[in-house]
Amino acid sequence: MGVRMREGLGLEVWDHPEERRRVVGEALERWDEGVLKEALWAYLVRHRKKPDRAAPHYVGYFVRWLALKGRRWPHLEAEDPKAFLLEAKERGFPGGERGPLSWGTVERARASLRHLFPFLDWAGHPMPSHVRLPSRQELPVVAPSRAMPEEAYQDLLEKAGAYPLAYWRPLLRVLLVLLGEVGLTVKEVADLWKEDVREKSLLVRGTKLREVPLSPLAREVLADWLPQRAFLASHQPLPYPHLLLKPAPGKNRGKPLGLEEAKWILTEFADFAGVKAEGKRRADLALPLRWRAIRRFLKEGHPREKVAYWTGMKSLVVPGWGEEG
Repeated sequence: MGVRMREGLGLEVWDHPEERRRVVGEALERWDEGVLKEALWAYLVRHRKKPDRAAPHYVGYFVRWLALKGRRWPHLEAEDPKAFLLEAKERGFPGGERGPLSWGTVERARASLRHLFPFLDWAGHPMPSHVRLPSRQELPVVAPSRAMPEEAYQDLLEKAGAYPLAYWRPLLRVLLVLLGEVGLTVKEVADLWKEDVREKSLLVRGTKLREVPLSPLAREVLADWLPQRAFLASHQPLPYPHLLLKPAPGKNRGKPLGLEEAKWILTEFADFAGVKAEGKRRADLALPLRWRAIRRFLKEGHPREKVAYWTGMKSLVVPGWGEEG
């Protein structure tokens, strides 16, 4: 029995409830991926004006996952759909696209699994009542592999105070906090002016103009930095307005740090701190730190929409959520 993905009535067997029940039941018993995908498509073309062509594709992966886990119909575990989606995020789909996958792809798979429940009702084999499909909000916005662990973040803050070139130490703490506490990009940090620092918030300029609240740690680190920044600014005939100024001795001391130099010192510091790189790329601190800030805001109970506004990570609230933005 082949899979037929056309807009017609498909196989006549699907129009006879008893036969439909028998065929789907046998397919469930042996986890026959092909038959179940075909049956799902038959259901969709009969009940949806615009059938979701991707649904059989993702449901097929779920069926394969159940078979690989040794499940037997109807003895599924309550969180099987959620476990499938989370595993797919990190490892990819069984026999298909390899992980880690984007949260947009995971959400696409979750949306496809919604059709499985009414399809099984239609086929005469309802999904066991204890099995549930997670809502989009139940899936973690921040993947564990993406956000920097708290212990690693605290370790970096400590190691910033031990960096061999002492004049970089205060600036490194500011960089780490603006990325890991406030959730800015490196470019946004480099573009900040001194006047952007308010008592309890930070004004972020650029294409994503916004005001972001400062955590107690961020306020403390910035308060310590401002007198040192004033000292650096005094080395130039006309002081620059930028928040971050170059600290190294020489004619450039007191000039704006700039994006490329900010990236450079973060890379050098990552090497010093022993941060392991993934694959052949050099270690990147910026994105894990930014996701750490997002996780902090969410743990404090702030709405996802507000966190998306503060961090400029608009993908938290639009399709493709959880990706870099």
